[in-house]
Amino acid sequence: MRFVRKLHKWLGLIVVLQLLLWTVSGTMFAWLDHHDVSAEHSVRALAPAVLAPSSELVEPATWGSDPDAGGILEVRLASLLDQWVWRVETVHGVTLRSATTGEPIQLTQQIVRELARRQYSGNGQIASVVYHPTPTIETRNLASTWEVRFADEPATTLYFAADDGRLVEARNGTWRLFDFFWMLHTMDYRGRDNFNNPLVITVGFAALWLALSGLLLLFKSFRRQDFGFAPAQARHPGVSRVE
Repeated sequence: MRFVRKLHKWLGLIVVLQLLLWTVSGTMFAWLDHHDVSAEHSVRALAPAVLAPSSELVEPATWGSDPDAGGILEVRLASLLDQWVWRVETVHGVTLRSATTGEPIQLTQQIVRELARRQYSGNGQIASVVYHPTPTIETRNLASTWEVRFADEPATTLYFAADDGRLVEARNGTWRLFDFFWMLHTMDYRGRDNFNNPLVITVGFAALWLALSGLLLLFKSFRRQDFGFAPAQARHPGVSRVE
């Protein structure tokens, strides 16, 4: 019991710091408004595009000479700003083609700027547009993206998929504060979202051991006399029994 008590004391000194972080981060999750965290107030929902009956489209069947034609998984008509495009998903990724000419379309910084202006509902101006060929901490596991940062009070940042221009993430200062405490909560200091990392599992089992050893030490700290179960002679040593 002496070893259990000593280990309980020193292990508790370490684990209690993470328990405190779990408590603080959990409190922050409850305190922060999830509408602000999701930055939904900074994003405008676009009205669905309507295809005019007189529109003349190039049929995908004309792409037979395309080297990726054999690996096509899906072809879908979509709108990109003021034009219609074919969104072509192949085994190699997603590409866009003009629905009127069939020519490939590459997203440029100018196109991304216009996409951001149309979907941003705040009053700030575009501060920067950056292309990310690989995932970032704010886009997690998403592939290449365009980052459009606005000069507004919430520090709004919109991320668009580099292949088809979809809005994939909206971030702001509140989300970054939330994400910081989320990192402390998951103890995943690199990817942020892995609840099965060895560190959090180790601390979780350590906290469980502390709870069980603490329960054992609690029972060992009490005697039967503390609950009134001791014999009367033991409770009143000055009184002797007379036969």
